[in-house]
Amino acid sequence: MGAQHARNAHRFVSACELAAVQDLDRSRAERLAAETGGPSVFDTPERLIGSGEVDAVLIASPDATHASLVLECIEAGLPVLCEKPLASDPSDAEAVIEAESRLGRRLASVGFQRRFDPAHAAVKAVADSGTIGRPLLWKGVHRNAKTPYDASGAYILANSAGHDIDSARWLLGTEVAEVSTRGLRSREDLPDDSRDLLLLQMTMADGRLASVELFMSSDYGYEVSAELVGQFGTATTAQPDRICLRSKALRGAPVTSDWTAPFQEAYLAELCEWIQSLQEGRRFGGASAWDGYVAMTISAAASISLLDGRPRGVKLIGKPVIY
Repeated sequence: MGAQHARNAHRFVSACELAAVQDLDRSRAERLAAETGGPSVFDTPERLIGSGEVDAVLIASPDATHASLVLECIEAGLPVLCEKPLASDPSDAEAVIEAESRLGRRLASVGFQRRFDPAHAAVKAVADSGTIGRPLLWKGVHRNAKTPYDASGAYILANSAGHDIDSARWLLGTEVAEVSTRGLRSREDLPDDSRDLLLLQMTMADGRLASVELFMSSDYGYEVSAELVGQFGTATTAQPDRICLRSKALRGAPVTSDWTAPFQEAYLAELCEWIQSLQEGRRFGGASAWDGYVAMTISAAASISLLDGRPRGVKLIGKPVIY
């Protein structure tokens, strides 16, 4: 993920210079630096952040490091775009909110790149236009070919479901009041505690509804979709097929198993908007630290619901004025 962002910045965003990179595997960072204009290579993220060589930081490290590194950037006065999730638990995400509130301005943004995906943006535009009346229900599908790291329900809800939670909040334009989760293990070769197929249902603060299927080992490939059901019609994301493939007595379109490939355009648009917003001194048009905190809080409530089988209310801290 980090390498993809670095290559995008170097190859496609002329308004910025890739100044430094860091990876636990220094040889990998050095290879990346060699193909992206020769940025400095640091041994630790803390040294990079405190080096004085960078004007802004993009974090694409393991989830457990996100909150502490974002706080490090805020302390250094550096704008930061952090890949989701913002933190590993709500208290760490809340610490980021508190740090920005004390500072009195936003420095942290979160990489919910679906907000920059052309298909999702088109659904949002239809919703805002009133063409389908008031949107009443958001429905999402989020499938991976294979569980990338961990098949437990808690991990999937914290690491993957944040995208879907943010999509529902963004497309419906309201907060989540209650969440209910059910899950199962799809195949016997997974660990006993796996819950790689999840159904997440949300009731919004104004009574509208949202639901998403998260299937992290669907086998056939990676696929994401979202649909809004409105009073007078529906709007659904479409993924135009680039080719029609005829092979082995079948005709169809290939489905990638690479979860970064379908959103390359969105990642690049997000990066361009972030850099441009910094240069123009205005707010980033994507997700804020508040959005990251809310997604993490809802994911945590969904995890409790998965364990006890009961709907869970979502309790948020008061929203600071900077958001």
